[in-house]
Amino acid sequence: MNETPLKVDTGKDFALHGSLYLKPNAPSDAVIILCHGLLSTRRSETIRHIAENLKYHVITFDFQGNGESGGSTTIGNLNDEVEDLRCVISYVRSTLKREVLGICGRSKGASVVLLYASMYNDVPLVINLSARYDYANSDYIEKFFPDKLEKLEKDGFVVLEDGPGDYIVRKEDLIVMTKIDMSCVKNIIKEKVRVLTVHGSEDEICPVDGAYAYDKLIGPEPYHKLIIIEGANHGFKNHKDELLKAVESWLFENQSWQLIGYCI
Repeated sequence: MNETPLKVDTGKDFALHGSLYLKPNAPSDAVIILCHGLLSTRRSETIRHIAENLKYHVITFDFQGNGESGGSTTIGNLNDEVEDLRCVISYVRSTLKREVLGICGRSKGASVVLLYASMYNDVPLVINLSARYDYANSDYIEKFFPDKLEKLEKDGFVVLEDGPGDYIVRKEDLIVMTKIDMSCVKNIIKEKVRVLTVHGSEDEICPVDGAYAYDKLIGPEPYHKLIIIEGANHGFKNHKDELLKAVESWLFENQSWQLIGYCI
């Protein structure tokens, strides 16, 4: 396996940085693009585990304002990250001259790939790892950052130190986030896109109920497959190999459908 650094021009005042992992004897010449979650980078444990061990060629990248990429980020800028993903997909097709077989995201990145699919319907296989469904309910901010709430109300922003560098959360960003409507996944065209959702039964950040909501809106099989990994938390700690197997098996099963029935 070779890891090659990538730099993707966004056409704005910043570039996105990523990595290409080419695998010997990959089942396809196409690539899978992986998207990291909130307060994270392409070097996160779960994303890196998939990138290094999946048998398919893989691209990982840092969203704007994260990791090595330029630009800035906010907690609710999912639409900006959709456009980041669109830039990377265009780069793969125009510069690398490869097809994009699938896009896979974890947590916030999973919401991004679902939003992308609902808007563009031009990537055949979409993998949702623990996406939040109900963004209108922001109680997880209160649950995980209770010591920050008073300062948030007083100053209008707080700084979280548990990400890659200081991460600023503003009240207006939280308001934007609560208006995200993930029911838009109903716009995913069944004849063009198939979706896999993998969620841990013990997810402490994004409730597993959201996985069933996605199944109701996108399903039934074969359009959407739902896998609940018993005992797994949000980061799939102690369940990463089970997660990898679920993703790889589904890709292999649906690759034939993509090759035979899909046309961009």
